[in-house]
Amino acid sequence: MYEIIDLSQEIYTGAPRFPGHPATEIEYVARHEDAANAPIKPKDITYAAMMLHMCDHGPTHTDSVSHIDERETAPNIDQAPLEWFITRAIALDFTGKVEPMEEISLQLLQDELSSTELTPPKDGTLLFTGGHFKRTYPTDDYLSTYPGLGYDAANFLYRECGVVNIGQDAPSIDAGVNTIELTFPCHVLCRELQRHNTENLANIEAVAGKEFLYVGLPLKIRDGTGSPVRAVAVMNL
Repeated sequence: MYEIIDLSQEIYTGAPRFPGHPATEIEYVARHEDAANAPIKPKDITYAAMMLHMCDHGPTHTDSVSHIDERETAPNIDQAPLEWFITRAIALDFTGKVEPMEEISLQLLQDELSSTELTPPKDGTLLFTGGHFKRTYPTDDYLSTYPGLGYDAANFLYRECGVVNIGQDAPSIDAGVNTIELTFPCHVLCRELQRHNTENLANIEAVAGKEFLYVGLPLKIRDGTGSPVRAVAVMNL
């Protein structure tokens, strides 16, 4: 019997987002209690419906390669291989082992892999948490709340181990110390290697130190530069 662990943040008005991206807003276009003002008025039922306004990089989401690659050959999210979003995966927890804004070094990454006896799966996914991200952060100063991968650590995972997706429970897999300077070494690497990253995940601590099946299918957004995903870990398969 398998267990499914939800790795997704809620989508709601005012949800955390990366500065420069539009805010998430949800509004009702029809309510049961206000049926008289609904756009249509069925005779036998009332109904409710919502309008969602959000960036394709707003809630739990995956970046397409075209998000950070201006070349016409860079695939949009609707062109990305779906098998890259249903993969074997592992997760690591760096809580207490790295400072809030700092890079996770290659040595720290390898030490954690050794201590957990886990191997990043080729053509798979690696998720991590730094334990510092505050999901209720004010948008203007969130950069001080999370660590992220250094270039050498990301290069080891993407290039040497062959993972196709790296994800974190923060607005970026790049460390705050880099992002605050508007440098994004992990994203530059994704551009070079044509790989994906997933951001604003949740509950990674629940699967840390474990192997599982990761599922995070993007929406089929025409020419999308990214997409919200409902990310889950399927355990005990």
